Amino acid sequence: MAGGIPIIKALREGLTANRIQYIVGIINGTTNYILSEMHERGVAFATALAGAQALGYAEADPAFDIDGIDAAHKVTLMSAIAFGVPVQFERAYIEGISQLATIDIKYADDLGYRIKLLGITRRTACGIELRVHPTLVPAKRLLANVEGAMNAVEVHGDAVGVTLYYGRVPAQNPRLRRWWLIN
Repeated sequence: MAGGIPIIKALREGLTANRIQYIVGIINGTTNYILSEMHERGVAFATALAGAQALGYAEADPAFDIDGIDAAHKVTLMSAIAFGVPVQFERAYIEGISQLATIDIKYADDLGYRIKLLGITRRTACGIELRVHPTLVPAKRLLANVEGAMNAVEVHGDAVGVTLYYGRVPAQNPRLRRWWLIN
């Protein structure tokens, strides 16, 4: 679901003794690669996207990734499993990264933040919050330092506290990529 991360198994089996409070994560390696390239090399969005396509991280039509739809599907499924609610994709707030410019990345960096496309779901007094959007993450946090085509999911359970799951997007192997897309 999120690269090589066994997050479904963790939610279903490893964290069953917990009441999950929230899940937040970088769950689309393509967008993380693009944002990392914009940050590390100072390249424009279009250049970073072309690089992602050349490496096999992005499809010829990357809209599903860069518009946040792929991440929204994934966070919606994690939310359903973690909170025992129906899949509610239509209720998710979704914003992608295609409008970000190099100057946005630079300003965030100057202020001590990194911009990451995060999938977020949490239990609130009003129900389940479900959203995907570019987010300012303090540079000292682990999620801010997840680079390239890597994914990371942070889960907070009432008993265990915060746990982090980390893995790579398997884009280089088309057979493995198909499996990743359906799991």
